[in-house]
Amino acid sequence: MAGYHRSAFGHGWDDANGDCQNSRAEALVASSTTQVRFATDRGCRVVAGRWVSAFTGNVIQNASNIDIDHLVPLAWSWDRGANKWPDEKRVRFANDPVNLLPVEASLNRSTITI
Repeated sequence: MAGYHRSAFGHGWDDANGDCQNSRAEALVASSTTQVRFATDRGCRVVAGRWVSAFTGNVIQNASNIDIDHLVPLAWSWDRGANKWPDEKRVRFANDPVNLLPVEASLNRSTITI
């Protein structure tokens, strides 16, 4: 992963369409099995919903217990050509809803290896 830095794919979640919901919020809204609840009436930041873990089957209702992970890891893509992409393409890739998966934060941040 020579030269890889997460920041090469943008700084945080993007709001490409300018609707105040960044790609994290949009992924949470799209994957919740119930209507989500937002922090304010503006509807930007998701605070609650109902997500079923793809890994454990656990139900998570607090959005702060959810991480958004990349199905195709950014570091993996870097080594396979993303290092040559223009910045805009890397930002689009990092925020592409097809590549985003809500996962349990505790699992995503664990150091257990299989």
